[in-house]
Amino acid sequence: MSFTQPQGRPMVSVVSATTTIGALSGAALAGSAAAVAIGALVGLTWGLIVGRTADWLGRRAGWGQALARWSLYLGAFVATTLFGGALFQMMQYASALSVPQTLLGLMRPPLGGGFTFFVVFNSLLEWLLLPSILYLNWQLPTRRRLIIACAILYYVSRAWTYLYFVPRIFEFMEVSTGGSLRADLVSQMIHWVNLSWLRVASDGVVAVLLLLATSRSDQN
Repeated sequence: MSFTQPQGRPMVSVVSATTTIGALSGAALAGSAAAVAIGALVGLTWGLIVGRTADWLGRRAGWGQALARWSLYLGAFVATTLFGGALFQMMQYASALSVPQTLLGLMRPPLGGGFTFFVVFNSLLEWLLLPSILYLNWQLPTRRRLIIACAILYYVSRAWTYLYFVPRIFEFMEVSTGGSLRADLVSQMIHWVNLSWLRVASDGVVAVLLLLATSRSDQN
């Protein structure tokens, strides 16, 4: 069986996703129009690089099926680890909801809400693994629907994260832990935590979809 790489639709889908995520990350981290434009350009360039690289590797004799399969395994592992970390974090937050100072302490450095962990694992998934999985498995209909559903859910969740959750957590990190907290700030923190359960549920569904995709045949 020949294992040919897809053209057209996966490139458009992946580049659109990485460009959007790049623009939103620029907006969340810097907030200026220049940062948004630079982020979008980086995302566009990266999406094209991943696509061309995946296409080149997939065309090498005997590499296509193996790369498609192992990209899924790695993606499922990272997504499952991410879900586990998010669930653990939310259990800590939930236990501290009645003590705002403790909740704020979990969000501020040095704990920072596990910020480093989430940056590492989300970056792997959104910038490298999901684009690669889409490119390498697109021609396999038994996996494609699951992967597309997974990608849509994940990137929508990431867009929401950049638009709302990241700016808010940065604000919480800057709040002093000394003295009593304003009632409106406590309300914002609790609202942030409650909404975060939806992201955790989304991460869980993404992990399940990728795990299901690993069980699908690698035959056209």
